Amino acid sequence: MKYFRRLILPGRVSELKMTAIIASFVSLFSRAGINNSGLRNKYNLPWPEVLHMTITEDTIKNYRHIFVIGDVHGCHEELMQLLVKAKAVGDHTLKVFVGDMLCKGPSNLEVLRAIKKMQHVAVRGNNEESVLRELKSLKENPRYELKNKYDWIRGLTEDEIHYIQNLPYSISFPSLGAIVVHAGLVPGKSLNAQSPVDIVRMRNIVVKDYYGDEGIVALDNHNGGEPWASMWPGPEHIYFGHDAVRKLQQYDFATGLDTGCVYGGMLTGKFIYGPWAGNIVSLKATARYVPI
Repeated sequence: MKYFRRLILPGRVSELKMTAIIASFVSLFSRAGINNSGLRNKYNLPWPEVLHMTITEDTIKNYRHIFVIGDVHGCHEELMQLLVKAKAVGDHTLKVFVGDMLCKGPSNLEVLRAIKKMQHVAVRGNNEESVLRELKSLKENPRYELKNKYDWIRGLTEDEIHYIQNLPYSISFPSLGAIVVHAGLVPGKSLNAQSPVDIVRMRNIVVKDYYGDEGIVALDNHNGGEPWASMWPGPEHIYFGHDAVRKLQQYDFATGLDTGCVYGGMLTGKFIYGPWAGNIVSLKATARYVPI
């Protein structure tokens, strides 16, 4: 019934928003999933063991809090300080990372090793896929020359490589009505039908021709269309990162948590379960590590 109520809301509705709502309504009939054998990721990487992870209510009950954390980008000091500020250090809090935990920042190996010791789950971001691309290139060609910004990956252990490889594209919390992805989701498609490239790279959406072959198209930039999150009609609430330019984004059914820590901005997290659910905690970056 939520879909019907949203369809008859008064006021002016843009073509894009109406198309997104209709597409999401249609998707009610395809929630069971679609064969993803035709999907590809950007660098033709091996798939993780689980593309779309589900966290059950029984698992959630093992924790006092669930805290979703935005793009860390190798900022170890800020991550540790944020957890202290949020009182989320201990095992009573499940930490959930929206991807791009690695790259660009000063302490990538330290971040990875600290996260692996935590009670946590995480999705892959475009930067984790870039790491896997570089590792693949090194494996295929021992003479491959790494760029300086990727030199740190030489210190990865086989266990750490396996961990990065098996980061899922999404994590769903059905009992909380929440889904975590790195970049976004296209309205009207089940998770299994979403393009892995879009999930880790999209920022905007634009309507091409809903009744043709293209429909709602994801863009990996801000040049055209509108923020996908502003068009997401629910009912699931999506938590995501990847869009530091827009900083903290708060919509009815989507929350963007990339607040540009590595660029000298903030590292931000939000509690989505427990007595502090709804609280947002941010910490100012110690330095500006790279230009945005």
